Amino acid sequence: MGLGDILRRIFLGKDASPASPRAHVNPYAHRPDSISDVPVRDQPSRDLHELSQRLGMDAGELAACPIEYSVFRIPKRSGGTREISAPSASLKTFQRIVLRRLLARLKVHPAAEGFERGRSIVTNARRHVGRSVVLHMDIQDFFGRTTERRVRDYFRGIGWDKQAAALLTRLCTHGGALPQGAPTSPRLSNLVNYVLDTRLHALAARMGAAYTRYADDLTFSFEADRPGAVGSVIRAAKGIIDEYGYRLHTRRKLHVRREHDRQVVTGLVVNRKVQLPRPTRRRLRAVRHHLATDRTATLTPAQLAGWDALQSMIRTQADAAS
Repeated sequence: MGLGDILRRIFLGKDASPASPRAHVNPYAHRPDSISDVPVRDQPSRDLHELSQRLGMDAGELAACPIEYSVFRIPKRSGGTREISAPSASLKTFQRIVLRRLLARLKVHPAAEGFERGRSIVTNARRHVGRSVVLHMDIQDFFGRTTERRVRDYFRGIGWDKQAAALLTRLCTHGGALPQGAPTSPRLSNLVNYVLDTRLHALAARMGAAYTRYADDLTFSFEADRPGAVGSVIRAAKGIIDEYGYRLHTRRKLHVRREHDRQVVTGLVVNRKVQLPRPTRRRLRAVRHHLATDRTATLTPAQLAGWDALQSMIRTQADAAS
């Protein structure tokens, strides 16, 4: 995921889900006020009646919602195209209700930095500042490989019975996976991968490393450059990721950067502090100068405002407590 792609997600309002209330440490638990403090999987299964109450909609109305998408492709900055599955207006309304009244009340792993309120590319990068080694991996077709079966198993795991889990899965998946374009997909991708994040976080801790995931971007950073540590993490992480049906970009998007290299995490330099890459900073200074002197600039005022907002975010979040 390039910095341009990340910026589009931020400034088009696609970077955060509704605020997630504080929840239990167990990933399969609702808020304390949802029934009890006991993890959901230790309680009787929740049925369609409870689902309709929670969503404020009749179960029959939910089941009758047509599953309609417009599928198209858009160019990727790195080359090729990306498939977008845009839900119909009525389906999107149902999905937003599911997101707001159900998914936003569930816990994601602390390592998941993308699509979460209060988290961003800056908070993600901040956790890897000043490290000896930064390792970056990228998952291929992240939403497309987050399968319908895993989504259904997740809903079953948090306590919904077969019928309720099947209905939720029907509303939130398309073509056997999470559709890129549905409002529920970003948060579901974090929820479904709670256990994956737990295992990768534990792997990092064993190797003296930090771990975060921003959507499909995985970052490990090491306090010390121990011989063999990076290779061990790459092999072990690949094995774990494979278990969940994902595949890594093994060459084009696997990077190991040491202290003498420019270490970049989600498009931001992290060698000493979180900041934009130097070429980007130089370009922005030139654009401001051109605009101030009524010369032709390579960015419009609106585009420059977007970059200014990112720089403000960096100043605000980079030094904040983790």
